[in-house]
Amino acid sequence: MRVIVVNPPNKPFTNKSILAEPLDVLQIATIIKKRYDDVVFLDMDAKRMDNNINGYLKSNNIIVFVMDYQIPLHTGEAEKNIFEIIKNLDRQSKVIMISKTANVFFEKYFINGIDVIINKFPELIINDVISNINNKKFLHNVFNIMYKTNREVIKTERRELDFDYDTLPMIDRSMIDIDDYMDTRTIITSRGCLNHCKFCSTPANFGKWVSKSEDKIIEEILYLIETFNTKKIIFLDDNMVVDKTRMYKLLELIKKNNIRCKFGCLASINCYDEKLFKEMYACGFTWVHFGIETGSNRVLKLMNKDQNIESVKEVLLSVKEIGFRVRSSYILDYPSTTDEDLESTYELIKLTKPDELRLHYLAYRVGTPLYYEHRDEKTPQYIHSNVANIKSDLQDKINWLIEKLKSDYQVITDEIDWAQFQSNNSNINVAALVPIKYGMWWYE
Repeated sequence: MRVIVVNPPNKPFTNKSILAEPLDVLQIATIIKKRYDDVVFLDMDAKRMDNNINGYLKSNNIIVFVMDYQIPLHTGEAEKNIFEIIKNLDRQSKVIMISKTANVFFEKYFINGIDVIINKFPELIINDVISNINNKKFLHNVFNIMYKTNREVIKTERRELDFDYDTLPMIDRSMIDIDDYMDTRTIITSRGCLNHCKFCSTPANFGKWVSKSEDKIIEEILYLIETFNTKKIIFLDDNMVVDKTRMYKLLELIKKNNIRCKFGCLASINCYDEKLFKEMYACGFTWVHFGIETGSNRVLKLMNKDQNIESVKEVLLSVKEIGFRVRSSYILDYPSTTDEDLESTYELIKLTKPDELRLHYLAYRVGTPLYYEHRDEKTPQYIHSNVANIKSDLQDKINWLIEKLKSDYQVITDEIDWAQFQSNNSNINVAALVPIKYGMWWYE
């Protein structure tokens, strides 16, 4: 039996100059590889593959698709590509799906050839699913899955399993060609979130915040440096600085191991600590992303986002003074946003002057409170939606904001080669309405 773990393709394919390793998919593949001998990892997006994997099939196969699980890399086209890949299969295969979207629209996935959908904690149960997939009597005993019999869809018992990050094996990057990805390596050291923003799927899907220990993190950092001569690492945790004690221990280990590397991370305004960030900067952290989302306290309250504009101003100005290059993101068309709210957003940007702006049209992410509030009106959108195809009732005011930003930012509205863009430009400010590279213009 061959197990094929698939990161499905986007169409159009993701720009290679911003393409990060699909760590969530690779983690699943690594766990499977620990038990089964014949495991193949296919990153169909990185390899620009057509919707056909028959050349990798043997006489008996189990195919595991992982789409939009922890890292939001996929567009809405990925789903269509998966269904076409399954339709093209020419040898005996069972198909497992790991995806937040499949959990909600399971009937569509079963109709299109999926055999089992894993609802939660796939890292803990994937091997049990694989070993029992041909025996539904035993498959029924596996928690947190759905499968279809001839007559009905079976939903097994839902359990909140204990998730210990340190028990997971280090991601096996030998399963990929590292040159297929951007020159910045990535690490995930935690999941879950302390916050409950209505537009974010993390709290609903991962629950409480859990993390790797600082020893495990250092082990992976050293592996990346020694194996790939890594100079730049981005931590893709939703919020790297939740646990200050963990961060201080990590920084001590970075100093103890004499690690010379540039680091970047994502963080939340309500977890900011000036003393901690000064120590982070001294240990090589030079880039940080904050999700600000709006310049209006009224809209922040509607988002259920635990911050206020005064604290945003203080944090962004403080972290820039320390020396960080700062990126912040804004949602331009959150429900009930007014022209006045967009003016407040512009005033906040003008005052705080983030080095990089990621401007979003709202994605109604499956599983979020916001999605369920608007389910009758909206279909799922994905973060990588084509901006040209999105229209908003606020479009005139959004266009006004974008024009105003052009006096201080180079505004990017179409897909570009970010590697080429960086090589042809000095350290400038960028506002992008398209996916943007993690960690631009690192200080060498």
